[in-house]
Amino acid sequence: MMVLPLDNSRSLLVLTAPAPQFKDKANGVAATDRDTGAPLVEVAVALTMDGGTPQVLRVSVPEPGVPKSLAMGQLVKATGLTLISGEKNGRSWNLFRANALTTVPAWPARTISPT
Repeated sequence: MMVLPLDNSRSLLVLTAPAPQFKDKANGVAATDRDTGAPLVEVAVALTMDGGTPQVLRVSVPEPGVPKSLAMGQLVKATGLTLISGEKNGRSWNLFRANALTTVPAWPARTISPT
């Protein structure tokens, strides 16, 4: 397994509301953080790339690390954002993980008058 810390200075655009993650969805067993035991949620975010198209990341976050008011369209910063990559039974997998999401204040709207 490989764990790579990612640049967390960029703002991310929230694409979906937080959704609970399940260890066993059929039996309703929630996925939990190994260190704290807190339930995990997944949030889809867009990461803008220099000179390229945005990349969509599905980020797992402990529920206490997600603002209650988080909504689609908000900008956030991800604390402790990492890419975790590995292989199991000959199949590779990747997942994104963050310790917390923090909302970024939006810039006030400006009216541009025609010249």
